[in-house]
Amino acid sequence: MPQTETVLRQALKERVRPVLFINKVDRLINELKLDGQQMMARFEKIIKEVNKLIRRYTPEEFKDKWMVRVEDGTVAFGSAYHNWAISVPFMKKTGISFKDVFEHLEKGESKELAKKAPLHRIVLDMVIQHLPNPREAQAYRIPKIWKGDINTPLGQAMIKCDPKGPVGMMITKIVMDPHAGEVAVGRLFSGTLRRGQELYIVGMGNRKYRIQQLSMMVGPDRIPVDELDAGNIPAIIGLKDAIA
Repeated sequence: MPQTETVLRQALKERVRPVLFINKVDRLINELKLDGQQMMARFEKIIKEVNKLIRRYTPEEFKDKWMVRVEDGTVAFGSAYHNWAISVPFMKKTGISFKDVFEHLEKGESKELAKKAPLHRIVLDMVIQHLPNPREAQAYRIPKIWKGDINTPLGQAMIKCDPKGPVGMMITKIVMDPHAGEVAVGRLFSGTLRRGQELYIVGMGNRKYRIQQLSMMVGPDRIPVDELDAGNIPAIIGLKDAIA
């Protein structure tokens, strides 16, 4: 699990709480021909290894709370390629069992399984039930990930995820729009963005950049809006010198 360890270590270093999705479960059944007992043993081994990494790299105050467990829904299983997933809370809610999963996969009914147990529903349920909202997370993440003075107005606004504070945003990627050109996408930690507003870009001196178009990211889609406050993921047209 070298790649898993690298990604998880970086996330925990930045105080990002994890949940676990065990992928390619269909291959355990269709290709490796594991029975239910063998598959459960494989799952237990993966979960144990992941929790060992969490215990190793998580700050002391979060160690117990951030462990992933099948029974509480912080672990899910499925196939991202075939767009299905299950978790214990979902199985209790719907009555779907591992036996049903086996039967569907043995019959080659991945599409039917995806209709009954769609991947997005299970993953979003994990996010909603177990991961902190921006206001809660920033209170303990900002002092760790931001190198500035947390006692300044900007530092305090980011810790509180304050929509009334100074604008503090991290650009994480630049995407190209065939019609509008460069679109700067990132996380808004504090303040409120408005269409037509002027912003500074760190490293570009006193030059101001006007927000020509402001959108909210919803999955892969950009939804145009007039304003967006802290905690959201804005997409901005007009910050042509921004660097991710």
